[in-house]
Formats: sequence, structure tokens, C-alpha cells
Amino acid sequence: MGIIEFTIFAFGCCIGSFLNVVIFRLPLQRSIIYPSSRCLKCNSKINWFDNIPIFSWLILKGECRFCKNKISPQYPLIESLTGIIFFLNFYSKPSIFEAVPKELVLIMGCILSSLLILLSVFDYKYFWLPSLLTVSGIFLGLINALIFDFFIDFNNFTFFKYSLLGSVLGYLIFKLMSLLGEFIFKKPVLGNGDSKLAAMIGAWLGVQGMLITIWLAFYTAGLFVICGLVLKKVDRKKKIPFGIFLSLNAFLVWTMGNDFFIKIFTFFKY
Repeated sequence: MGIIEFTIFAFGCCIGSFLNVVIFRLPLQRSIIYPSSRCLKCNSKINWFDNIPIFSWLILKGECRFCKNKISPQYPLIESLTGIIFFLNFYSKPSIFEAVPKELVLIMGCILSSLLILLSVFDYKYFWLPSLLTVSGIFLGLINALIFDFFIDFNNFTFFKYSLLGSVLGYLIFKLMSLLGEFIFKKPVLGNGDSKLAAMIGAWLGVQGMLITIWLAFYTAGLFVICGLVLKKVDRKKKIPFGIFLSLNAFLVWTMGNDFFIKIFTFFKY
């Protein structure tokens, strides 16, 4: 690992530390800026040297320096995950973005990844996909498309058009599936947050990328449920956080590109 790669990983860990703040405070409707980090039990202010991503948790053995209250392992896990994902973004540049500077693709990829991590955690913990994040993600995806079009197709704004169409179609597809599922099963089968997340994915990946992501999400979710039932780890009566599967596959499509998955689909087709 070179100095650039390590710097990106370390920066990702720092962003992961901030994501932990958002994960804790957003459900409580608290400011994510003020006050500074404090122990949840004794309310002691956490010193800067106790707030170093990953290392501080390890050095303190997962405990508050003052009251010895246990600190959730979620903190180093999210920090590590974000660092790794930022690192992976450094090596990704799908063919559709060949004309776009690599640094710009990296920055936008890290923004998208941060949103997807937050949404995955919220869906896992609360079965909740905050509109604040999904709607903001839609607008950021459309802005990303406009910026990329300056390098890809400035005259026709093709990427922006496909992003806008992908956002609308993503929302409508999930809304239709939700209504159809509720009509058939007489109960909600998809949350409204999933529709907005699909719209966000469409804004970032365009029509084709959004459709590939949805197909992969249903495929991987199906495998997860089948394996869980066989191993008796999943209760068929309980719902699953589908936003995780959408987010995971959106990241894969962003980093690996549409062509990669189209080649896989074509291979298995024949």
C-alpha cells in the first residue's frame, strides 16, 4: 500500500467516525455538529486523542476512559468499513467514466459510498431509510450527472438525462411493486424508503445501472433468505432490511461498471 492509498484509507476512517455520529444522533433528532463527542453514560467529553479512528477504541479496550462503560464495536467497524470502501473507490473507474478525471470519480464515489453505508446501517438497525438521506442523495446524484456531463457529453447532457430518467423509473418501479405486493399479500411488502433509495440509485447510476442494481438486489436477497431458511437463521415471518441489498449492489455497480455485469449475464444466458 502506497502513501496515497494509505491516506485515502485513513481519510475514509475519519469519515467513518463522522458517520458514527450521524448514525447515533439522527434517530434522536440531535445536531450532528454540536456538541462534541461525549460518553453516553457519564457524559464526559471525549478527548481528541481518544477519538482517533480504530486505534483509540483498541487502546482503550472498547471502554470509556473515565467511567469504563463499554463502547460499541460498531464504532471501529464502521470506521474500518468506510476506510476500506474509500480505498476500493480509488481503484475503480468504470468504462462509462473514462473521460472523467479519476480524482473526480473518486470524490463522487466516496460521497455515494458514505450515503450507502449510512442507509444500510439505518435499515439494519431500525428498518428505516431516512428521507433526509435518500432525497439529498437524489439531488447529489443529479448534480454528479451534470458535472460528469461536462466531460462526457456537454452538448446533449446525456448522462444527466439518463440519471433523471433512472431516478423517476426507480421510484415508480418500487412503488408499483409495493402496491402490487400489498394487493396480493394484503400487507406492506416494501417500505416507502426503498422507493426513494431506488430513485437515489437511479440518479447516480442511470437507467441501466439502476435496473442492474435492482436485479442483483433481489437475487442476493433471495439467496440470503434461502440460505437463512436452510440454516434456520431466518424467520420467514420477519421482514428483511432490503435497503442493505440495494446499497451493496449499487456500490458494486458503481465500482465495477455496467459492462462487467452485462458480460456476466450474457455468459450465464448462453
